[in-house]
Amino acid sequence: MDVRDSARLWPLVGRDVELAAFDSAWTDPRFRGFVIAGPAGVGKTRMAEEWLSRLPSRSVTVSRVTATEAARTVPLGAVAHLIPAGVDLSDPVKGFAAISAALSGRGRAVQHLLFVDDVHLLDSTSTVLLRQLMDAGVIRLVATLRTGRALSDAARALTRGDAVRRVDLGTLDQGNVKLLLESVLGGAIGRRTLHELFTTSQGNALYLRELVLGGLTANTLVNDGQTWQSKERLLTRTPVLTELIAARLDAADPRARPALELLALCGHLPLPDVEAAIPTDVLEDLERLAIIRTRHDGRRAVATLAHPLYAEVLRDELPPSRRRALLLAQAERTARHGLRRHSDALHIASWKLAATGTADAGLLVRAATVARHAHDYQQVVTLLDALPEEHSTSVGLMRGEALRELGQWEKADDVLALTETNAADESQALAATISRAMNLLWTGNRAETALEVIAAARRRTRSPAGRRLLRVNEGVVRVFSGEPSEGLHVLDLELPERIGQDMDIDAWLWGAMAKSISMTAVGRVTEAVAWAERAYALHREFDEHALLSHPAASVPPLALALTEHARIDEALEVGQKGYDDLISARTLGPQAWLALIIARTELMAGRVKSATRWYAESVTTASARRQTKPQRLAFSGMAVCAALSGDLAAADEAAARAKDYPAVEWFPGEDYLGDAWCLAARGDRKGARDLLLEAAGLARFTRHGSSEALLLTDLARLGGAEEAATRLAEIARLSQGKLVDLRTGYACALASQDPGRLLEVAEELGQTGLRLFAGEAAAAAATRWRRSGRSRYAAGAAQQAQHYITSCEGAHTPILALTETASALTPREQEVALLAAAGRASRDIAQALHLSVRTVNNHLQNAYTKLGISNRRELTSALRIATPRA
Repeated sequence: MDVRDSARLWPLVGRDVELAAFDSAWTDPRFRGFVIAGPAGVGKTRMAEEWLSRLPSRSVTVSRVTATEAARTVPLGAVAHLIPAGVDLSDPVKGFAAISAALSGRGRAVQHLLFVDDVHLLDSTSTVLLRQLMDAGVIRLVATLRTGRALSDAARALTRGDAVRRVDLGTLDQGNVKLLLESVLGGAIGRRTLHELFTTSQGNALYLRELVLGGLTANTLVNDGQTWQSKERLLTRTPVLTELIAARLDAADPRARPALELLALCGHLPLPDVEAAIPTDVLEDLERLAIIRTRHDGRRAVATLAHPLYAEVLRDELPPSRRRALLLAQAERTARHGLRRHSDALHIASWKLAATGTADAGLLVRAATVARHAHDYQQVVTLLDALPEEHSTSVGLMRGEALRELGQWEKADDVLALTETNAADESQALAATISRAMNLLWTGNRAETALEVIAAARRRTRSPAGRRLLRVNEGVVRVFSGEPSEGLHVLDLELPERIGQDMDIDAWLWGAMAKSISMTAVGRVTEAVAWAERAYALHREFDEHALLSHPAASVPPLALALTEHARIDEALEVGQKGYDDLISARTLGPQAWLALIIARTELMAGRVKSATRWYAESVTTASARRQTKPQRLAFSGMAVCAALSGDLAAADEAAARAKDYPAVEWFPGEDYLGDAWCLAARGDRKGARDLLLEAAGLARFTRHGSSEALLLTDLARLGGAEEAATRLAEIARLSQGKLVDLRTGYACALASQDPGRLLEVAEELGQTGLRLFAGEAAAAAATRWRRSGRSRYAAGAAQQAQHYITSCEGAHTPILALTETASALTPREQEVALLAAAGRASRDIAQALHLSVRTVNNHLQNAYTKLGISNRRELTSALRIATPRA
């Protein structure tokens, strides 16, 4: 089925409480009616349909009534099909008796349920008749009722009373929207796309459905191979949705139109401005109909449209001349108030720019400053591009920073280089230099050039404070370009623990984040957590003064340090909240890196599907900002996840795509993981170990202890435990991190093959949240006990392993692959048998394992004998290894 067809078939999600309420009411002998109330589009009719489908068809007869505005003008028009032919309605008593007899089935033991959709639209005569039938026990009523509309006395009588139950349906929360979307689309939904759809629909099921259909039809909602993603800010309304919203707006008093148009153009306005545009009774009616909302912003009451889609529809209907007149009038009205709020300048400049294409230069700069504080970098560029020329260094710096945050790093470098050259004094030149170096490092991938820019600035800088700033900046660049020890040495010397008068806030924040990253890399993990927490707290405190992006940009170092401290759940919680904050603020810059760190932690925890979604999220956001470095690690991580899930075709594709991007220096060697696990999935554990040893050597050369420890752990899992344990113990002696201690204990237990110790390690790993490692340790214990003939102990260990891996989302590793039968093989026989099962010839196996062909064949023959088989074709099933989906 085409996804556009499946997207029209929406399941019921998040309504268990309401369904239970109906079940309870139905069994109550006093029950006469059930009313489902709520605003348009929340799923009232869908809920009623679900209830009706649950009723026993043999004992319940269902009739339906659809009330409409047209039928409302005719007495009994909506229920005419229920009235038997020839009934004389001029005699109410006889007429009621005839209808009652027809609906009751003339004495048959069948209950009659009447479903009325939009009961608020029934005419009064129909409502009186239905109430009489309910009271007489002839029918039970299920009705939908749209809130926000005045009810007639008859309708109130029909939908109220002790025998009538009512549930009010609200909109869906984000969690249920996610479940609904992934059910309808048949795949994971990207985090940013979920936010866009939820925010735009506000959880209204009908609006959500039409947005999805519109996106699928217009190809603005697409599957990138891993997740469903919307093209940035390109959600598309369907004609149906536009008509629904237009009809809702048309239901308002015509006198409300000027205020609605003004709110559509301006977003939100002081309540007195709205009250000046329309009569009080009209304003009250708009609130009752839930078309506008009022709230308090500090001491000022403001009004907004109740739904963002209302604004879109209203704006589409406005001719340019009307837009211009409304915007200029509101700008003038706000200016008369004296720009009492700092956001007023932004509003006036934006309105004038939209109306006339120009605005006062001073006002534009002031407005851009406000937009920068709000992290709206596109608005910053729009406002500053309207200036006739660059007026100051601060303007150039602001524009360059905004371009960098938008991923336009070539333009950013041009602007910042010019700003640096034209700076009026040393402090302005330093600010431009630091910003340019960050642009070259992060988005331009030109660390060497960044260091050259810093060195040139140091030669012309005279003040000690200025030279210190540049040294801090140099330390940051070195940390993120793969020199953690060198960068940390500089930062230890130059970066104060607190921001002082001689330290720029932005420079200090960059320095603090880099210091935390480097401390994590070299094993000073306790200090790394403290520095990261301090940076995050101060970033939030100084948010409006820092040029650095949203405070959540300080979360990646914190999440990374918490992970290395083995605070796995806390790292994920902090990381995911920070990511959602970045999405809400529409700040793309750090999203790809934070998603990458979250994915890396999820993979450590063994949740391969969750990790895959986060790696895909990293790729999507990195592509949107033209960042190349995160994508190499993200694709490599996706290859690992696919290999662990048994999908070799996807693993190979992801591993190949990873090579299209440059390496990430502050995770050295980790981009080898994809290729290593692809080899392991094919049975070539020797090739995988060789690759991991090479990768670990790279990490060791650059003194990235955390990356080296990660790579060595996988080496241990693939049969190199003795070699890995020795080096891990060396790293652990120099590290404060709890995670490296756990890694070392795990590798040592695998090397010793002591089942008791393996189970102890499994418990430690499981309590920390590293459940895949815990499952592997318990499985290894089971294998060891099975070989020694202690079947009862083996069964207990196997049960413990299963307990851990149930949350690992289908992960399949060589240690877990060993079954009771396969555990009879020696490690070398397992290795040879796995390669043979993967289709490798004896000569190839001999070359890979540095054995003779004769030795390989001897190992294979021993394996055949132990497994009770006679040839290679039977190996896969005998080993009970999941066949890769190639």
